[in-house]
Amino acid sequence: MTTFTLTYPKAFESFSNIPIVNEQNETVCVLQKVERSSVGKVLNAVMLVAAQQSLPHRYETRSTLGAPLFQVQSTLLTKGVSHQLIMPDGYILPIQRKTVQLLESSYSFTMDGLAFRFEKDFTSTAYLYCNDEKIASASNIETELVLTGISFKLFNSDDTLFVALLATLYQALFSMSNK
Repeated sequence: MTTFTLTYPKAFESFSNIPIVNEQNETVCVLQKVERSSVGKVLNAVMLVAAQQSLPHRYETRSTLGAPLFQVQSTLLTKGVSHQLIMPDGYILPIQRKTVQLLESSYSFTMDGLAFRFEKDFTSTAYLYCNDEKIASASNIETELVLTGISFKLFNSDDTLFVALLATLYQALFSMSNK
């Protein structure tokens, strides 16, 4: 098992280019919140006034050299598809959302002929499955009841692309505060 961590910045610091580090404290990729476009900012303001609800943020991971890896964005009005996964080459994969418990959600998508599923259990740990095999997990790191980061565990691999995928999915779909 290989473990990676992301540590949130302190209060009032920018949420851009947060490093994800391996067990040797080496940065393997970075997570960043993608700023809304002008249209997105207007829509968000309307949503806040009309429904007292904010539009979800988009999150992406980038390599240490700045190359895009993965991005997850909400699709809002696309029937049956809650989010999209944007691949490094720009290809867009639909992410299907389904309710599995009273309030719990499971997200699934197909990439390179492999069926992926991402869901969180009652312990608030999220698991990534590939063809129904559990391959990775993500869970919050809390210090004295304060959320300080996320721990990512790969069960059978040390491929940093899986960490980038896991980080992007977790932050966009399951992060409680959606920082």
